[in-house]
Amino acid sequence: MREVESDFWFIALPEQWHSERDDDSILIFDEDELGCICLSNLQSDDGRVDPQGLERLIAEMGHSLSDGERVEVGEAWRGWEFVGEDQGDFIREWYLMAEDHLLLVTYTCAMEDRDMDRGAVDEILDSLRLKA
Repeated sequence: MREVESDFWFIALPEQWHSERDDDSILIFDEDELGCICLSNLQSDDGRVDPQGLERLIAEMGHSLSDGERVEVGEAWRGWEFVGEDQGDFIREWYLMAEDHLLLVTYTCAMEDRDMDRGAVDEILDSLRLKA
């Protein structure tokens, strides 16, 4: 496995996955480019990172906590996962916090492909770790 890094974290990629950077995000694609993981660092309005602030951010993004599931991702990240559909696409979103960082992770693919990469996406996210 090889690693991709941002200013704040590392994530490992299986050989058949590749990554690209844009201005605000790191995009990770499977070999067929049928699914895409997007990782974006977030900033809180007041600069604080705490569970209540994360929950406010989730509400501002139009989600209800009752529609999500609490998750632990990688070695240090905690937050919420939401699953849904948008214009025929399957979407998994994670709103995560660790130390003083907020991270939005989104996985998108066609509805008919929703289960194809589930295990690989979970494995990739489980490798997420903070920079020391």
